[in-house]
Amino acid sequence: MQTRIKEHRSRVSMTQDDLAKKVGVRRETIVFLEQGKYNPSLRLAHDVAHALNAKIDDLFIFDDDEPEPESPEQRVVLID
Repeated sequence: MQTRIKEHRSRVSMTQDDLAKKVGVRRETIVFLEQGKYNPSLRLAHDVAHALNAKIDDLFIFDDDEPEPESPEQRVVLID
């Protein structure tokens, strides 16, 4: 996964620490997000996008090289 968080953060003159405080995480989490080393929860992705006045799709780019999700025929659903 790649991100454009740093680019958007720079546009609004926000430091990593500023963004971390605004979304309630440690600065290291923002560092890992920017490096694409951490996949955020949907809530964190939403909070980061909101803090940067951006859409989630503008900030997070998923590589096309990642394996495709299993097709519905390959999934097994267990129901009690």
